[in-house]
Amino acid sequence: IKLPHKVRNCLYPVFKNPERSVEERIAAFIVMIDSSPDESFLELLAQSTQRETSNQVGGFVYTHMKSLAESRMPVDQRISKACQKALRLCRPFHLGMQYSQSSKFQAVKEASLGASVDIQTVSDKRSVLPRAATA
Repeated sequence: IKLPHKVRNCLYPVFKNPERSVEERIAAFIVMIDSSPDESFLELLAQSTQRETSNQVGGFVYTHMKSLAESRMPVDQRISKACQKALRLCRPFHLGMQYSQSSKFQAVKEASLGASVDIQTVSDKRSVLPRAATA
């Protein structure tokens, strides 16, 4: 991402605005995470869950940061360590399948060989089936 600070400055208000749709807020979060944020910005995102009014958004943020914190992929080392610290500031959301979430499945053979599959779902509490899913 070119100009990651500008991207985060534009998307953070979208992410924080409870009047925006769940899909918009989660998309803003994903792009901010993909912009290689520093530890302080990850902590800001984690702290935002303390006041989050949407279980859909809060559940997604919590599970995504938890997946990153647990990553064993060499490419994720920096963000994994930062998310481990930031996760302490996150409000845990232990919700069911009808809530948005992010999961990471990994197989790591040695320090430099591995595979990872990320599954992200945006759900609606009125249905067990997600409104959107990516892998």
